[in-house]
Amino acid sequence: MHDHCRTHRHDPVQVQQQAINQKLRGHYAYFGVTANLQALTRLYRATRAMWRRWLNTRSHRARMTWVRFYELLKRLPLAPPRIARRYAP
Repeated sequence: MHDHCRTHRHDPVQVQQQAINQKLRGHYAYFGVTANLQALTRLYRATRAMWRRWLNTRSHRARMTWVRFYELLKRLPLAPPRIARRYAP
């Protein structure tokens, strides 16, 4: 995810959001099993912070503060973590 955000940081933000969501949904589909929600949540939060960091480096003048970033997430939300398969012991 780090490499993707770094190499695509100058793409339009909506294109970045779509690609990140596609990667997150694929990860959730593969690793989204019972008792793994905590790890998926950590991945979601790390991805969110990483995306903000790389958006912050797009310009020398305008800074992507957390307030601005949360407003961006209201318009272009990231896919929340979810369990794809449940297994009962």
